[in-house]
Amino acid sequence: MSLFNTRAKQGSRKERSERFLTSQGVRINPNLPEMANENDAELKSPEEAVKRVVCAFLAAQIAIDICNGESGTESAAFFTDILKSFGLENELTDDEKKYFALADENAPHISPSDANQFQWRIEMCMPLFWACGFLGKHDLAFPSDITDTTGLIKLLGGCHSFEEVMSHVKMHTLSEILDNADVCLRMDWACVEARIKNDRSICGNLMSDVVMEQHKGFNWLIGVFDAEDWDNVRAHT
Repeated sequence: MSLFNTRAKQGSRKERSERFLTSQGVRINPNLPEMANENDAELKSPEEAVKRVVCAFLAAQIAIDICNGESGTESAAFFTDILKSFGLENELTDDEKKYFALADENAPHISPSDANQFQWRIEMCMPLFWACGFLGKHDLAFPSDITDTTGLIKLLGGCHSFEEVMSHVKMHTLSEILDNADVCLRMDWACVEARIKNDRSICGNLMSDVVMEQHKGFNWLIGVFDAEDWDNVRAHT
């Protein structure tokens, strides 16, 4: 289900977001301001976004393999080869380097619990994949479940260079990105409120972990709330 493509562009961004969430049974906070406007946002370039999302996505795939009972050694070696073919081996964050280091059998062990926490960064990647047009004609799905990334794995696996990856980019407009970012902010507020008050009816069918990670991804993408350090981006409500 798309977030904005099926909705009439009437009223302010805040009003449109609130109408949509109300229609989905998600409680709104009328005092919550807009996420950002076109003058405040500092949207990352397509090249910046693609470099970041490819590194983050591949590192998270290694974490998923660890959560599935593997050592991470084979997947780290496999994804390192992909990273090198894209020329992105120097673009990793400190957290990501720990997972790619598993290609060396003597690398420090990563516990399943740490890997479980890290694998959620898959969802942090989704706003970037969507903004860059990697989801094709689809918009971001309503975050009531974890995202199926099978198509993204196939897409990246079929590319042999960074230039080939970039050939798939069809960047959404800043206005479209801010629309979705604003909805995500309000979703995250509802999830936090539901947790504080122990009342699931506040956030409807939203999956709070997915929402929070996507919120962080949007923050990095549009450069708000000091969200430049990918390893330490925070959601805000």
